[in-house]
Amino acid sequence: MKQNKKIIILTGGIASGKSTVGNILKEMGYEVVESDKIVHKLYSKNSEVYNLIIKEFGSEVAGEDSINRKKLGNIVFNDDKKIKKLNKIVHKYVVKELIKRCNENEDDIIFLDIPLMIEEKYKLEKYGLEYDEIWLIKSHTNTRVSRIMKRDGISWSEAERVISNQMTDEKKEKYADIIIENNGNLHDLKERIVSFLTNI
Repeated sequence: MKQNKKIIILTGGIASGKSTVGNILKEMGYEVVESDKIVHKLYSKNSEVYNLIIKEFGSEVAGEDSINRKKLGNIVFNDDKKIKKLNKIVHKYVVKELIKRCNENEDDIIFLDIPLMIEEKYKLEKYGLEYDEIWLIKSHTNTRVSRIMKRDGISWSEAERVISNQMTDEKKEKYADIIIENNGNLHDLKERIVSFLTNI
């Protein structure tokens, strides 16, 4: 897969700032492949993944042009068994596309934005994902709660519950090669990223 390329995974909990870090890297000219966008594509109507999801979770999750992510989320949310079933369907196709995108790109360094990289690490590796480093983006819980409230229009307690359903940053840290603290302003975040890039 790698062909002498350096593959760096960007990961972190919801509202930690993965997209912001990814956008900074894109502005600097780096390739950032977002697994969420791949999932959106895989959910397109009549695709192989679409049909497998309909078969597993029923026609009620079918949207007009793709899987209705909100309805699917309502079904699998808070149900570990159903989440595992969904991940089992989707992840091998995501990894296949990530590998394809890496092989097609001629850059020396490629970033892959994978929100559940650490939670699903061993399964993703089993499907053939190879990489050199994991960069974990972290933010204070209160900062993340505020971001979720603003983004999704939900209450403080609802946003806290969303975060509490994910693996904690403390558990994720032992798997990370680089930890990027995202609690300051954009300028500070850019400087932090630049300092890590100089050591690659």
